[in-house]
Amino acid sequence: KIIDVPPARLAVAKFTGFVTKGEVARQKDALLSSLAMDGVEVDTPHGSKIPHIIFQYNPPYTIPIVRRNEIAIPVRSEEDINLENEWKAGDSGDEELADDDIAPSDVE
Repeated sequence: KIIDVPPARLAVAKFTGFVTKGEVARQKDALLSSLAMDGVEVDTPHGSKIPHIIFQYNPPYTIPIVRRNEIAIPVRSEEDINLENEWKAGDSGDEELADDDIAPSDVE
């Protein structure tokens, strides 16, 4: 059965060895840590489970040290991030500040 898969931007990490639940969990945690350190946002709603995809490229008789596997996680691109829409700002920010909105460091 062939299904249509919508396009997505994925962060991918390569690893060797057999694909087991434990290895997938370790590789997913490592990729998520790397993305967090680089400031890359994962493309999932806050609080939901982060999906992942595993790619395996070798036949089953390939020895583990030369097996090529990848784990992929959907990420947001900089074009996807629009803070105006994300924060839903109610005002344009062009109004003058009221006297009580000025901090002491703003006074000359």
